[in-house]
Amino acid sequence: MADPSEPDEPASDPELLGGGTPRVQPLLDPPPEPHWFNVPNLLTFLRALLVPVILWLLAVDTDGDVARWWAFGIFLFAAATDSIDGWVARRWHGVTRWGQLADPIADKLLIIGSLASLALVGDLPWWAVNVIVVRELAVTVLRVRLVRRLGLVMAASAWGKAKTLAQVVAVAAFLAPGMPGQITTPLLHVAVALTVWSGIEYAFRAGRLARHQRNGTESS
Repeated sequence: MADPSEPDEPASDPELLGGGTPRVQPLLDPPPEPHWFNVPNLLTFLRALLVPVILWLLAVDTDGDVARWWAFGIFLFAAATDSIDGWVARRWHGVTRWGQLADPIADKLLIIGSLASLALVGDLPWWAVNVIVVRELAVTVLRVRLVRRLGLVMAASAWGKAKTLAQVVAVAAFLAPGMPGQITTPLLHVAVALTVWSGIEYAFRAGRLARHQRNGTESS
């Protein structure tokens, strides 16, 4: 007697025995992507919009550092939205492709825009801004080439996250009124060093991923 726990053999299907068309199980439709106009994406968009506000506050800085304190507080708020929008998206609204694309762009705009604003008012050297801009452009081009040529997505590494944190701390220190140079300058040097090192690490990791992908393709 057949064991009822075992599935039927394929040959017992009359449609297969009679040469008929095999039955096709309907595929479940993937869940629809949430609409791009939601709270997390609005926070991402707001983060980019706050960059010119910071520049304006630095340019109109008045006696008493009132505008400077506003620039400092707005930057901290904008940096905090980077964690908030991701948490809200995963918790309630769902992650969208637009958000996945716009979020890292908004992060780079916030950091580079704030650094450039500080350099424009003479509080920060331009060489640091140039190094960070070149690194971000190089890594972005590297990521795009990996996706287009090999279909590989390179996730953020621990060094990349440390770089971002160091940049946020350095920018916040330069924006804070009355912060002495003995603190701001070393923080900037640490941020630049981590920026360069994380870029080198990304380049080596991208090479390893590409070789692994090619070797796997050749062996198959």
